[in-house]
Amino acid sequence: MKISGVICEYDPFHNGHKYLLDKIREDGSDCTVVCMSGNFTQRGEPSLIDKYTRAKAALLNGADIVIELPVTFACSGAERFAYGGIGILNSTGICDRLYFGSESGNISVLQKAADAIISDKISERLKTYLSSGKSFASSRELAVCDIYGEETAALLREPNNILGIEYIKTIRKLKSNITACTFARKGAAHNSGSITGDIISASKIRELIIKGQDISKYVPENTLSLLSESISNLPDNTRIKKLETAILYKLRTMTAEELAGLPDISEGLENRLYSVIRKACTLEDILSGVKSKRYAMSRLRRIIIHSFLGISKMDMMLAPQYIKILGFNKNGLSAIKKMKKSSSLPLVMKYSDTLQLSPDGKRMYQTEQRCDDIYSLSGDIILPCQSSKMIKINNQ
Repeated sequence: MKISGVICEYDPFHNGHKYLLDKIREDGSDCTVVCMSGNFTQRGEPSLIDKYTRAKAALLNGADIVIELPVTFACSGAERFAYGGIGILNSTGICDRLYFGSESGNISVLQKAADAIISDKISERLKTYLSSGKSFASSRELAVCDIYGEETAALLREPNNILGIEYIKTIRKLKSNITACTFARKGAAHNSGSITGDIISASKIRELIIKGQDISKYVPENTLSLLSESISNLPDNTRIKKLETAILYKLRTMTAEELAGLPDISEGLENRLYSVIRKACTLEDILSGVKSKRYAMSRLRRIIIHSFLGISKMDMMLAPQYIKILGFNKNGLSAIKKMKKSSSLPLVMKYSDTLQLSPDGKRMYQTEQRCDDIYSLSGDIILPCQSSKMIKINNQ
């Protein structure tokens, strides 16, 4: 039985995601395990569509098992995002291959780029560029260009290439037997605002949803009704706006020393952030006041959401502690039976499974539960605290 893995957000699940799952099946996979972000995302915001709706959409369109990527990995930069996803898929003991879409579509050149970024040759040049005030991403790209040339450096400008390179790097770091495979992305680029054909970026679909426009052309037919139910509880200005006053309250109650304890805070950023918070009346005021060449907007959004969710640097140091299954179909159930025998981490399918977790595992699980409870405040209608549930699909 050939079992493949995918790491994703699916916010929302769209035709491009179905295309990749279909290609994986065509490539000989018997079962596809999806490791998907929970209710908070890499962009430092609540997911527009809740995790259970996204899990069900995936199971209806080619996934066989959906595993949750905990918030401390999901709401992180590319390196930790990849570490969490690969770490969990590797720990299942059943995944043979990892598939991802990339702008390149060429696994060999992405492997060369992974060689480049872990090479000792770029370390000194990287330090030089960082000391000039450039961001880590820009500094790394320039250092790679200096040593390995423009063609390799160009790969580091595209978000899905970057994630793919981090996947390859993490597979090597963990000495995993998973084989990395890629297909060229089809349709619009990540975060592209253009609309051509029936595959457009998730960010563009989110924009259309917020504006109340028709998205039926861009998502599988069996997904549209699912999304409609979730969309019906969306505030006009998205979930982050609904939480804005609460986030500002949290930030205003924090000292500079407490801000310094947040993930991704370094080089005295806490002092600058503290000063801006005292004057800001909106989240945009804070982001625009702190943003610089060194600090990308996505990094700043994650810092802000970490403060609100109560996620500390200690939380971000933990490796994956468990495998939480959000849903499965009949085909996935047989793979779960194999996983129970082969997994190096405990499986969580119901609350009682968490009682046997290690202290670190309980801490990670409780963080996830707290984030879900906060997420329930982000809709147009405030919901009660959410208990875990399992999505079961009867298709093959």
